[in-house]
Amino acid sequence: MKKLELYTSYNREEIHDILSPNTKFTKSAGTWGLQGLVRIENSNDFVFMVTEGTVTAVSKHEFDEGFTEDGVFRWQSQPQNTLKTKKVIDLINHDEISNNIFLFYRATPNDDYTYLGTLKYLNHDEDSGGENEPVNFNWQLINWPIEKNILEDLNIKLEPGLDIEKNIQKEKFILSEAPEKKSKKKRDGVKKEKFKQLKVYNNPENDKKLKDIGDKGEFYILEYEKERLEKLNKTELAKNIKHVSAINDSAGYDILSFNDDGSERFIEVKTTKGPIGTDFYISPGELKFSKENKNFFIYRVYEFLPNKLIGKIYIKQGDVDENFNLTPLQYKVSL
Repeated sequence: MKKLELYTSYNREEIHDILSPNTKFTKSAGTWGLQGLVRIENSNDFVFMVTEGTVTAVSKHEFDEGFTEDGVFRWQSQPQNTLKTKKVIDLINHDEISNNIFLFYRATPNDDYTYLGTLKYLNHDEDSGGENEPVNFNWQLINWPIEKNILEDLNIKLEPGLDIEKNIQKEKFILSEAPEKKSKKKRDGVKKEKFKQLKVYNNPENDKKLKDIGDKGEFYILEYEKERLEKLNKTELAKNIKHVSAINDSAGYDILSFNDDGSERFIEVKTTKGPIGTDFYISPGELKFSKENKNFFIYRVYEFLPNKLIGKIYIKQGDVDENFNLTPLQYKVSL
């Protein structure tokens, strides 16, 4: 039996045998033999089997689906599904940490499906899902980017992604209000017009791989802190700012700066290209340091352009656990 591997091609029976070996497969019949959305038995795992440009036999609906340059996948449910359909509710509440949505894609009905990895929920159109109208979703493809030759083989034409360079800001530093910590239990959709316009992005895995983004984000905040203190007529303090992580990457923070009264300010910089809601990672050491030091600050740099050293910033002081929702990704296990 084949193993599940990225960018490998499979027919429907092979996909079934890998992901649901204990159930029966019937060719051209049943959920695994026919449908594009399949729930794996006894789980909240799903399989998307997507054919470009599919038209439904009954309602003659042509699916409008595709990928952006940032790896956002636009996907539509079957037209008979609504926002009250059990599968749709489960998709809206999908947690990519504890469950999987496996994406298989093909350009024509005669092709096998190519496995493109798993998906992360971004948002959905709360105005969709009416009579004979599908529910519209945006998903982040976690295994992004995909090599150009694979995209060409699959005939995938990328749509414009998150265009943060379109309106270059006039000021080098833009400080925004820090968002409030929100409940993870409820996910509201967005209005149709906003859904169409919104170029969502939430791929911290990709940002984490790009060390250049993190390094330049720290230099960006070093400049910001120097300017902030100089505007307060604290020139001597500005001269004593230290880039701690350049010397010791396990200190629990990146930059040692100063508050208005001269006391120390411990700054951890978290930088991503995505918008304000993009997830980011924090280490156990950084989390522990934030709990033990009241003058610990997260400087969250987002919509960052590393080549121009321009971005937006919000600042949170104190215990990270109190300011953000934390999701444990792995555990150390011992006897």
